[in-house]
Amino acid sequence: MKQVKDIMTESVLSCGRNETIQSVANHMSKSNIGFVPVVDEQRRVIGIITDRDVALAVGRTSKPVERLTAADVMNVGVHTIGLEERVDKALELMRKKMVGRLPVVDSQERLKGVISLMGITRKLKYSEEARDMETLGKENIINTLHAIAERNHNRESIEEFMDE
Repeated sequence: MKQVKDIMTESVLSCGRNETIQSVANHMSKSNIGFVPVVDEQRRVIGIITDRDVALAVGRTSKPVERLTAADVMNVGVHTIGLEERVDKALELMRKKMVGRLPVVDSQERLKGVISLMGITRKLKYSEEARDMETLGKENIINTLHAIAERNHNRESIEEFMDE
């Protein structure tokens, strides 16, 4: 079974807590990504920002957009995974936490990359391990996708209720 370090994306855009949301959104747009880890001075992950977080923050605040910072918007309940963990462990964590991406950290909790469900799918598509990942029981790709879809379905139901 492959390790997270074999599948992860190493060149990861990150930002600091004081970076403006305009700057973060601009980088997201230029890089065609929807996920940015927020790091401290030692590159330890202290939060994450998704494109959805940016959109919701802009819609919910009376603060001028140019004054919103990463710290104002970031999710602080960050789930990370170590470089040496197996890919099936990453899938298990994604399924349990209902997330599609995980920051990858070293033994000092410093950001080293990101592993995503789509990245796992792309890299394993033609590998020997693809069959194992498809049939691995609860930690397979389909179950992980289903868990994330449930999170999104529950969120949509809540938002529909709030609109009424």
